[in-house]
Amino acid sequence: MNEIIEQHWPHALDLVQQYETDQFAFADLAGLIEEFSATYTNHINELPESQRALANSALEARIEAEMNGTAKDSKASQALNELRVSINRTPIY
Repeated sequence: MNEIIEQHWPHALDLVQQYETDQFAFADLAGLIEEFSATYTNHINELPESQRALANSALEARIEAEMNGTAKDSKASQALNELRVSINRTPIY
């Protein structure tokens, strides 16, 4: 479970950093985060069902810890919040 989070976390941070440095607009961020979330969800779906919620909770805790280190009104905080919401959203694909 931790391996999955460690595998996906650098990509999440890369998306946050790119958005924070204006490499793309919010609409692009939302789409890229949805892609991230779909990939992450597919990966955790390989885990036993009992571990999936734990994996999501662990990733959400990591996101929130990162959010605590950023200004509430920053683009990084906005991107992290979008990421947090996305991993808890029921996919529609």
